[in-house]
Amino acid sequence: MSWLEQLVQTYEESEEIVGKFGLDGMKSVLPPVGHILGDAQIEIVLNGEGELISVEVLPKEKQQTLLPCTLDSASRTSTTAPPHPLHDKLFYIARDCGNFVPRKEKKAKKGKKGEEKASPHERYVALLAAWEQSPYADPKIHAVYRYVTEHDVIGELIAKGILYKDAQGRMMEKWEGKQKEKPPIFKAGSKSPLESVVRFRVELDGDPCPELWKDARLQKKYQQFFQQCFSHMKEGLCYATGKQLLVTDKHGRGIRTTGDTTKLISSNDGDGFTFRGRFAEAGECISLGYETSQKALNTLGWLMREQGYSVGSRAFLAWGRVALPSVFDSTEQFVRRRRQKGSPLPLTMRAWAESFAKALKGYRFAFQRAEKSQVNVMVLDAATKGRLAICYYDEMAGEDFLERIEKWHTVGRWWQRDCDEMAKKDKSWYPAYYGIPDPKKLIAACRGEKISDKQLDMEMHRIFFSIVQGVPLPIDMERMAFQRVIKRAACDPLPEWEHLLLEPACSIVCKRLNQRREEYTVALDKEKTERAYLFGRLLAAADQMERATFKPEERGSRTTNAMRYMNRFASRPASTWMEVQMKLLPYQEKREKYGGKEKHLIDEILHTFAAEDFRSDAPLGVEFLLGLSCQRYVLVKEMDETEKAEEGKS
Repeated sequence: MSWLEQLVQTYEESEEIVGKFGLDGMKSVLPPVGHILGDAQIEIVLNGEGELISVEVLPKEKQQTLLPCTLDSASRTSTTAPPHPLHDKLFYIARDCGNFVPRKEKKAKKGKKGEEKASPHERYVALLAAWEQSPYADPKIHAVYRYVTEHDVIGELIAKGILYKDAQGRMMEKWEGKQKEKPPIFKAGSKSPLESVVRFRVELDGDPCPELWKDARLQKKYQQFFQQCFSHMKEGLCYATGKQLLVTDKHGRGIRTTGDTTKLISSNDGDGFTFRGRFAEAGECISLGYETSQKALNTLGWLMREQGYSVGSRAFLAWGRVALPSVFDSTEQFVRRRRQKGSPLPLTMRAWAESFAKALKGYRFAFQRAEKSQVNVMVLDAATKGRLAICYYDEMAGEDFLERIEKWHTVGRWWQRDCDEMAKKDKSWYPAYYGIPDPKKLIAACRGEKISDKQLDMEMHRIFFSIVQGVPLPIDMERMAFQRVIKRAACDPLPEWEHLLLEPACSIVCKRLNQRREEYTVALDKEKTERAYLFGRLLAAADQMERATFKPEERGSRTTNAMRYMNRFASRPASTWMEVQMKLLPYQEKREKYGGKEKHLIDEILHTFAAEDFRSDAPLGVEFLLGLSCQRYVLVKEMDETEKAEEGKS
């Protein structure tokens, strides 16, 4: 129960922001008890007499709305479920719904004894009337009640050009004018205009907050009405807090997103095998107070929207009492979030290291000032559309969390370049940075870009576990990345191979090697005598010797012999080097005119080998990629500087 307890504590420590919109740095609102967060597509503006002033379709960035709810409506999953007491879907709000929907949807359903069940609108009006006639009523609620009982909502929305009729005079639920642009209501995000959530705004003289979903005074009035209305709930032991509270077996949804129908706590399967065989009743398994459930699940949903990270159906979250660095940020994103506006990006390896340390110091300072520095880490996923599971949960000290974030960004750092994903054909590359790329780039280097959602979820989970637990990445990721680099060298254009495969693969390799012993960095180490590292340097020199003879427009697309033979070179380096060397002879003659710099480098590397290492044809280890990348970086940088110097002279 520790995760529930931690969420309740987070809610109580954040009570000053509960129900408040538009706070600096906040993307979402933390719903108070008795409320849930939803998206409204239509906003109706009324006067104090319940008469329509205006109506508009809301763009997606303005749809977030606090909805007062009941025990049943907070966890509803079907159109026959109980209504919300105020803002709700159009077919609950509109009394004239039956005049505009297909006949099959107008059929009255029978109860157990044959009596007709009340329509959705009748149930909505009955609940709103109970609030309107209670001691906790409000003039705004009175205005809404008069409007929904005295006016034909759908008819008025059609007259205002918000909704449309089809040829049969029914409400159009799918846009039929294919030659014309879709009206706003069909772009608003709901499946059908009938499913659109309607929220109300009431203009009263002297009232500073006409938006009902933002009115803190109205929120408290509803909570008082709710306590009176549902005082029949029985008390019981709340397993999360250890207190005697009003308990409930109905728990909220909308945790990963506002439209999420999965539930984290549920026991509505009385005929199946959800808990039968272990418990006679669901309450024997878990008993939660209504207030505890609301605080915990509302807080969890708020945290997910604020700082969670979702991939497919899986959601990752780390939260604490102070602001935390994002687990899945690349080093460039991490530094950029803490950098002052207008300050330039670092250019050197040392500058990147200093910028990262400075950003991390800011988080550490916040932890030192906080009374509690505990960090909670959680992973959620859904196996079905109705059930949500906690796949991973852990609690740790804030300093431990920051140390693991620091370790992730420093142990495997390498030169990286990201690209504009929107420019698929002609990729534009961003400035280089020194660190770790984001996890999706690492996964693409191992698995390729075409990967199923389930596989992506699993790989993200493994990387997340590696980060928060401070353990090496799985060895199969290293092996797959290595194989993809050496096989794709002859296929992909040089920039894509280097920036999307080689660089992230080097981070993976470096992360695993340095987790055991810190010795590999992006800086070229000319003293290192490790066999695979030296062969990597050798192949980079051979590649550069040939590439330097190409025309500038050929360098990014034309493949050298060194790249073409890379796969075989990694498997049988000694024998393959003899073939590569023979292919290099014509290019070596061309480069001799310019001093034969690459030939001297090759000789230097060959003299560094131990004799038995160079003669061995055993396959190369993953250090091969590090030697290749380090030597390439030095050679390319020297060539760029030489070209700039020559341009300056001319």
